[in-house]
Amino acid sequence: MTTSPWYSLHPYPEVPLFHYLEQAAARHPGRPSLISPGGETRTFAQVHEAARRASRLLRSDVAHGDRVVFLAPNSTAYAVALYGAMMAGATVVPVNPLLLPAELQPVLQDAEPTVAFVSSETRPVIEALRAHTPSLRAVHVLDDFWSVLDSLPGGADPVAISARDDIAALVLSSGTTGSPKGVMLSHFNLVANLRQTLASGMSPPYSGLLNYMPFFHVYGFAAIMGQAFAMGLPQVIIPRFDPALILQLSGEYQVHTLFSPPPALRGLIAARKAGAPALTGYTKLIVTGAAATPPDLWDEAESVFGIPVCQPYGLSEGTAATNINPLHRIKRGTVGPPLPDTEQRLVDMETGQDVPVGGQGEVWVRGPQVMRGYWRRPEATAECLMPDGWLRTGDLGRFDEDGYLTLVDRLKEMIRYKGHQVAPSDLEAVLLTHPAIADVAVIPRADIEAGEIPLACVVLAPGATADTEAFIAFVNERVNPIHHVRALVFVDAIPRNPSGKILRRLLIERERAGSL
Repeated sequence: MTTSPWYSLHPYPEVPLFHYLEQAAARHPGRPSLISPGGETRTFAQVHEAARRASRLLRSDVAHGDRVVFLAPNSTAYAVALYGAMMAGATVVPVNPLLLPAELQPVLQDAEPTVAFVSSETRPVIEALRAHTPSLRAVHVLDDFWSVLDSLPGGADPVAISARDDIAALVLSSGTTGSPKGVMLSHFNLVANLRQTLASGMSPPYSGLLNYMPFFHVYGFAAIMGQAFAMGLPQVIIPRFDPALILQLSGEYQVHTLFSPPPALRGLIAARKAGAPALTGYTKLIVTGAAATPPDLWDEAESVFGIPVCQPYGLSEGTAATNINPLHRIKRGTVGPPLPDTEQRLVDMETGQDVPVGGQGEVWVRGPQVMRGYWRRPEATAECLMPDGWLRTGDLGRFDEDGYLTLVDRLKEMIRYKGHQVAPSDLEAVLLTHPAIADVAVIPRADIEAGEIPLACVVLAPGATADTEAFIAFVNERVNPIHHVRALVFVDAIPRNPSGKILRRLLIERERAGSL
């Protein structure tokens, strides 16, 4: 077992996540807080009052513990509504705005939200499903939400929150058709992980932040936004990834740390090579995340931008982060040691025993950031969350002699496409509805731009004709663009164990060997 080399931060404050916004508004009322890409700026005092007004607006439709769903791109209004919902005692459910109605419906049925926040683009999707969502009482459009808040007479004080017991957010571990799981994160989880990441010193007090990670990802609404509120830092909310704009704003707002998952980092490199502004002397560090950083990308980023790259590790079930490299001692290729007050084990899957230094095992994590469980999924919770608090991550790794973790592979079957999780079983279910397909397995294929892409291995039905383009079009018409099948091959049979489970690892090995 490896323990954290950092100083302990115990005891962690038992306060709601919005405590840090309240604190920033009291300490720095006139300091810029939320900024749009066009420069429209709201101070901490204005943001705090807007969140209180949003909370007041919601009181007639939201009881303590109700769910409030968000289906919209990033915006300053989104941030205010998110915190206002938590002040009203709600559990926020941020959802990928690209979900199709058939994909969103099971999410709504599971979460049973009483209120939805949408954009003008996503409102028709929610309205189309309203008849199937009897819990839904109100829909608010974020496009003009600031003017709605400005028209209200005043805000409301937050409801009393039990930091350990109240669920602040349900973060979807799989937002696709089938069985989406909501990761239950308490206010205590979010606050503890925020304190842990702040201890790394990634965001000094004189810096600005760019927040273009989607808010439906815990990295966006908790890690980055939380740091900005806790540190009293300005953050520019960017609705869609625009690499040239990001490089430009990094200089304008004196951004010290640029948070960028690997696919976005490739986009920044390409934009710089195409003539976009260079990073200024303010930017000292690039922190990747959401997916593994390939060695070639690490090299190229440091060469193009002339600053170090740091790879952390985390998962939604661990709030946002469990490991990070100390800034004074970054080890390339590793994700660093555990964060403060975080324990880790590498467990041999056959023996259940800890593996020695240098050996490979499944990463287990225990700490104050570990989730409360999966929403309404007791069986799934029991599979990964042990009674003594250990979380089985499903990732395979090894420790070096200093306790730095290197990720080797994933035991989980999720495919990481541009930092997003894609469930193979969901794509398989769609493909199997095609009459010409007898059997199918979807596996990850390495891709230099996306990290991984879904590759479908198809067994044809007797007498059927192989039509790669038609089969790809068939599935892609039925799922959102993030979950598209990007390649397809034909095989004689899908390997399965005696119980019928797909032996996906055998197909992955064949694909890597070029024998599919």
